[in-house]
Amino acid sequence: MKKLVFYRYLFYSLEILVLFILGCTPNLIPDIFGGRACMLLAVAITIAVFESEIPAMFFGLACGVLTDIGYSNAIGTFAIGLTIVCFVLGFVAHNFIAANFYNVMLSSLVIITLLMCIHFLFVYIFAGYDDAWMYFVNHYISRIVQTVLCTIPLYFLNKFVYSTLCE
Repeated sequence: MKKLVFYRYLFYSLEILVLFILGCTPNLIPDIFGGRACMLLAVAITIAVFESEIPAMFFGLACGVLTDIGYSNAIGTFAIGLTIVCFVLGFVAHNFIAANFYNVMLSSLVIITLLMCIHFLFVYIFAGYDDAWMYFVNHYISRIVQTVLCTIPLYFLNKFVYSTLCE
């Protein structure tokens, strides 16, 4: 049974690596309405609802570090945020709520919006950029919507992997 856990974690790691490469390859995924989906946020959330706290935290940390490297110029905002959020989400999903589609989508909407707004706050507002709110409207809103929509196929994929390779 330990072998199945290894394969599940290996799949999650490969999934994170492939989505990182797809997301960071220039001109592979087009910018829709000025923003590109940050699929690593969605995959971290979908992994966290199926795994317990510690594995969810480590996969959240990995996704956060890769997101900071690939998408952000503020190192640490997504790494710290996703680590904390995935730990809490893993705990809550295993002890209090069911990991069904509606709960995952609601959690995804709230968490992705919160993390993107915190990132915007650190990168644009605290830095004192002019017309920062115009940049939020033109780029961040579409990025939030696209990332939440990416949660749908990733939820079903990770649910299938978890149910197939569960101990």
